[in-house]
Amino acid sequence: MTIRTLATAGIAVAAAFALTAPAADATKAPPPPPPTSTNGHPVQLAATWLKTPTSFAWGVGHMFVGDGGSNSSGPPNGGVFVIKKGVARRIPSPLRFVAGLVWHSHRLYVSGAAITPKGPSWRLVSWGGWNGDTFTKRHTIYTAPKGFDGFNGIDFGANGRLYVGVDVGLTDGNDHGPRSTSPFVYDILTFRADGSHMRIFAEGIRQPWQMAFRHGTNAPFVTDLGQDAGAKNPPDFILHVRAGQDYGFPKCNQTNVGACVGFAKPFRKFGPHTDLMGISLRGPKMYLSSFLGRHAKGPGGEVFTLGIKAGVLRPLMTGFVAPTVGLRIHNGFVYVGELTGQVWRVKI
Repeated sequence: MTIRTLATAGIAVAAAFALTAPAADATKAPPPPPPTSTNGHPVQLAATWLKTPTSFAWGVGHMFVGDGGSNSSGPPNGGVFVIKKGVARRIPSPLRFVAGLVWHSHRLYVSGAAITPKGPSWRLVSWGGWNGDTFTKRHTIYTAPKGFDGFNGIDFGANGRLYVGVDVGLTDGNDHGPRSTSPFVYDILTFRADGSHMRIFAEGIRQPWQMAFRHGTNAPFVTDLGQDAGAKNPPDFILHVRAGQDYGFPKCNQTNVGACVGFAKPFRKFGPHTDLMGISLRGPKMYLSSFLGRHAKGPGGEVFTLGIKAGVLRPLMTGFVAPTVGLRIHNGFVYVGELTGQVWRVKI
């Protein structure tokens, strides 16, 4: 599952809901039903008027959402949004595609792309100075080199370093080409908080989409979207990544045991196109969103819990009418973004 697929799916979902409304007055179409939880707590609508909610962060009393946009026929039209009274409002900036957000040391860190006459300009930025309406102090801490394919999710480790996954093909459609296809493809990069001292943390990961750290550690759990084409039933993964590891992609995609000898092993394999997206950790469990559910049949996604030691996968939220993307835990609630442009939450 590539990021390009997210944008295309978002358009398809939006079109499907538009068709349910009478042509004379589309504004009065009934809203899609909410998902349901398995833990007895009601599922609440937390935000509306988004497109592809990829990531979440909280700071200065507000919820912020990274959005990948949904215009597959032109440049991305997402960005960073602030949620006020349940409604999303875009914070003006050059960023039009956002994959990662994290709040750290009183600042919002963002991974995303600005659209320039020469194409996407991939950046890591740090915003501070919130005045109740926007961020007044903005710094680009890293600009990716020419030919770079894209950034994915971000987070901070206990060492105060920023970690970010690299995408596989928003710009050139790479799915399983050689590592020389574009700079840092199949890598997780790490930086100091000011964007300096960049180094490769791990490599050989087809698409390290989102990540989360257990408290006090520098080894992230990462959702890894497996190969889309060119192999028979390639799986998806959760990885527990340590510094210096090489997971072997594209030589090793976990469909041929012999090709994976000597490479790092996934923490857990999942069925083809399970497409694990968001990830968050709380105590002995991780919380995961799946784009189209564990059986990859949709039409909507699912949210699961997975015991880190026991390894038992259990549904938490089901009944989504559209695929699910971003997921994060905050103040005892799981938040999940759906391709209807809505964000749902449930208490845990």
